[in-house]
Amino acid sequence: MSLQGLVDATATSLDGARALYGQPVPASGLPSTGGLQSLKTDLAASVDTVPASWGGRGGEGYKLAGGHGVAALDNAVGADRGVGPQVVTASNESRDGRSGMNNVVSDTRAGVHAIAPSTDTPAGKTVLVNHLEGQLDRAKDLLTRSEQRNIALANMIRAAGGGYGARPMGGGMGGGMSPLGSLSALSGLTNALPGLSGSSSPRRGAATRGAAPPSSAAKIAVEDVSFAGRGTFPKGSQAMSEAINAALDARGVTDPMARKRWHDGYMTLTGRESGHNASVVNVSDSNAHGARRSDGAPANSSRGPAQCIPTTFAGYHQPGTSTSIYEPVANIAASMNYVMDRYEVSPDGSNLASRVPQANYAARGRGY
Repeated sequence: MSLQGLVDATATSLDGARALYGQPVPASGLPSTGGLQSLKTDLAASVDTVPASWGGRGGEGYKLAGGHGVAALDNAVGADRGVGPQVVTASNESRDGRSGMNNVVSDTRAGVHAIAPSTDTPAGKTVLVNHLEGQLDRAKDLLTRSEQRNIALANMIRAAGGGYGARPMGGGMGGGMSPLGSLSALSGLTNALPGLSGSSSPRRGAATRGAAPPSSAAKIAVEDVSFAGRGTFPKGSQAMSEAINAALDARGVTDPMARKRWHDGYMTLTGRESGHNASVVNVSDSNAHGARRSDGAPANSSRGPAQCIPTTFAGYHQPGTSTSIYEPVANIAASMNYVMDRYEVSPDGSNLASRVPQANYAARGRGY
């Protein structure tokens, strides 16, 4: 298969995955609930006011039948009230799932355009193939999560709808999620393109395509954290941009879109935390306690461009980087490892802005 063929096949699979979500229909609950409640109220009032002249079995029969009707309507109203919120949730899930898949499609196209100029070399072809596989993995993960949520929703709706006396509904999404098969069929793209299977730049593992795995940190002892170098590192946005890129290199992030998300987010974060100054130490917040260290600041003070405290820096230290908490690359890489663990930020940075407002230029900054 040609390189263009792989791109086209990936686009077709992603479009099929997106089509699973359909066009979401806004929902605010079940419109029948109000009518059923009114009918129940009217029927109950009628039963309670059976004419006194209805003596004997006629009146008793009316009251009995009416009572059964009120009970049945009460069950239906309860079922409506239980099912309605789940219908709204299902609508929102469909909307959010399609939005997430739109992001995958958009990121795939942007990555292809960014990488295309370099695909005249084997290394460039490998980067593009890795990008395509990474995006297919994102799509499969999104579909899998959606299927799991939809099964859970189906079960909740089934339970809430017991008052209808209806037959159980089947769980799942789209009748079996068949597009996952087409996505899986494109795995191993590197081997599908002649000349790439033996490339000197092998593709990363399935969990790390284009981004460092969550376990890339290697804990060091807090006692091994160094406070040397303060005041010796360049400051300013350009220096910080270079440090962020170097931290991404250290963590193994290769996907161009993932790098852009992490880079942009951390330019915002380091600007807010330290004004792009690696030598900043905060001696006035709640972290600033403990014996003074060689830099003159309390032991637990926040330091460096991303304002890591020593225990965080040690616990999420990136292998191969400096042990100085002020060194920008080491400080930023440790911070990235931390937010991936603490806030479950995705390795590709796709949810960095939503999980860490301090890294979101459009959100009001606050500590992280």
